[in-house]
Formats: sequence, structure tokens, C-alpha cells
Amino acid sequence: MSEHVTFFKMKVLPGKAEEIARLMSSVEDEARIKARGWQGSVVGKRKDNPDELWVCVTWDTSKRYFENAQSPEQNADYERMRSLLAADPEWFDCDVVEESRA
Repeated sequence: MSEHVTFFKMKVLPGKAEEIARLMSSVEDEARIKARGWQGSVVGKRKDNPDELWVCVTWDTSKRYFENAQSPEQNADYERMRSLLAADPEWFDCDVVEESRA
């Protein structure tokens, strides 16, 4: 079970939702290869606003999440992502209370 979950909302520049989704997918592939504790994510595009994405990312521990968040590599990934956004993302870090999968 995951220990840490981060939710965030992003206002993407018009027409950039697919590009940011591709960028996030490549970052996740990198995290998988390096086994830095990333466990999974879901990216959703609002039906009534295609330029607003909501993301849920799970990590095995909060310690690994924060270590990754403070790394120079993650900062570079964030800067690339931020260049596609109309505003800074809104972040919500949480402890996992319950997790279910099919």
C-alpha cells in the first residue's frame, strides 16, 4: 500500500494538455526505471474545461516523495512542466488512509 499521495490541479496553456501529459508520462517512466518510490498516477482532464488537469500521484513513503521533490532532476522536470502552465499548480500532499484497486 502507498503511504503518500499528492493531488494537484494544473491550469494548462490553451492547447498544451496533450504535451504536458506526454511530459508527465516520460517523467513517470524515468521514476520507474530509477525505482525512486513512485507507485502510480492518474491524470484527468476536466470535461468542461480541457485546459485544466487534475493529477493524483502515489508514493511508497512520504520520505521518498519529499526526497524526489527536492532533487535537482525533479526541479528540472517541474520547470519544463511549468513552462506549459498558465499558473503555478495547486498542490495537496496527503497521507494515504485507504487504497483500493481492481
